[in-house]
Amino acid sequence: MKDIENSKLPPVQDALQRLDHALARLESAAAKVGTAKPNAALEKKLDQLTEAHGTLKETAGRVAQRLDAAIGRLSASIQD
Repeated sequence: MKDIENSKLPPVQDALQRLDHALARLESAAAKVGTAKPNAALEKKLDQLTEAHGTLKETAGRVAQRLDAAIGRLSASIQD
């Protein structure tokens, strides 16, 4: 079997080296995220957004019920 041509080996080695460096940077970033201290301001904002989402969801549910009731009344009055 023929050995890999010498002209093809350097680009492969370069690609593997770049891949190794990228992997090291990724692992470093993942380690930093895992050890990062919680950000109180972000946690507060997340809590506020979660609360607002719940309120909006409840309001949307009430609006949908009222619309369904109004549509039902309109449909009944049209059929009469």
